[in-house]
Amino acid sequence: MLTITLIVAICIVIMGGVPIAIALGLIAAATMVLTVGPDLLFIFVQRVYAGTTSFPLLAIPFFVLAGNLMNVGGTTERIFAVAQLLVGRIRGGLAHVNTLASVIFAGMSGSAVADAAGMGVIQQKAMTAAGYRPSYAATITAVSSTIGPIIPPSIPFVIYGSLANVSVGALFLAGILPGLLMAVCLMTAIAISASYLNLPRGAGFPPFRQAVRTLLAAFPALMLPPAILTVILTGIATPTEAAVVASAFAFGLGRWVYRELTYTQVYDVLWESARQTAQVMFIIALAAPFGWVLIQQQIPNAILQALLGLSSEPWVIMLIITIALLVLGMFIEGIALMIIAFPVLMPVVQSIGVDPIHFGVVLVLNLMIGLVTPPVGLCLYVVSGVARVPIPEIVREIWPYFIGLIVSLLLVTYIPAISLWLPHYFGYGF
Repeated sequence: MLTITLIVAICIVIMGGVPIAIALGLIAAATMVLTVGPDLLFIFVQRVYAGTTSFPLLAIPFFVLAGNLMNVGGTTERIFAVAQLLVGRIRGGLAHVNTLASVIFAGMSGSAVADAAGMGVIQQKAMTAAGYRPSYAATITAVSSTIGPIIPPSIPFVIYGSLANVSVGALFLAGILPGLLMAVCLMTAIAISASYLNLPRGAGFPPFRQAVRTLLAAFPALMLPPAILTVILTGIATPTEAAVVASAFAFGLGRWVYRELTYTQVYDVLWESARQTAQVMFIIALAAPFGWVLIQQQIPNAILQALLGLSSEPWVIMLIITIALLVLGMFIEGIALMIIAFPVLMPVVQSIGVDPIHFGVVLVLNLMIGLVTPPVGLCLYVVSGVARVPIPEIVREIWPYFIGLIVSLLLVTYIPAISLWLPHYFGYGF
């Protein structure tokens, strides 16, 4: 009964317009008072503090900062130019470029919103200038941005690693192949739709010297993703320290290599990065006592028994979890949903033998699809603002590519090797 009451209460409060972080804190505090008494509120304060003191969480502000520095320092334009050089000549070429550019930028920012807001401006302008409908360009920008937090580095993986007490380096490796699979599924959907939508065909291959100049200009930026992974895998730096290096590298690129980053812009970037970090950390802080309440009231055990009562087959339970996450992702922001769902779902997946690294990838991929599903899909709102295209127009265009994302999710869910092969190869044992 308490489980249903909490679920109904949190839904009512959120739908009433209360910010998610505040809603989580209010429900947690009220439950503590009603079940035990006001004396329990000292635990509320302790859990708020403890929820934000994990060392891996220090990576979040630096990866946010790195992504924002790249967006204003000239890095994103050069990444887009390289992607256009590689796949821009076929029918629907700029849609493929959009996706490939998101794959490359994903290896630097770790954030779907950074991709949609920064790279999205360049992608939208280039596609509309080439004859694509603004709504179609916005749609491809939105769906391709979901790759960002899957390919390392990844802010959601950092948070999940902190919650699950698993290696963030292993999670980063586990996201590489699923992220590439997402890109393949999206580009397949683009290729299938290119003919009946009569998408424009790109220009021919540029002169050799121009192609070389494009590659050389982007070479420093392209070296950042492998550099981040290398320093983590070789033990030179932790993911948190690698995030600091990425920020310094992004600043150096924009300020001294590309010379497009001014000190005035640095101030604005620092302010915006602090604001974005505060939003994420505020949710994490107030979700911590909510998670404690769930565990203290044995709600995960109740849900585990309910799911096992429906079926004992792991594939059925994973399907139920996936559907539930997709539905909840329509109404709850991704990081908040991860923190809410983790203490409930982790005992369930452990009981059916699902590897925590594999589940982390499945969970984050689910949440990324939620970023492009109305009514709360954050990337839809970001792209809508950037492209000045109403959200209903984007939603009408999105379904073929949404199906591509669902196909990639199902493949990753039911073929664990897609996630686990690289971590095993590099010696992460489970």
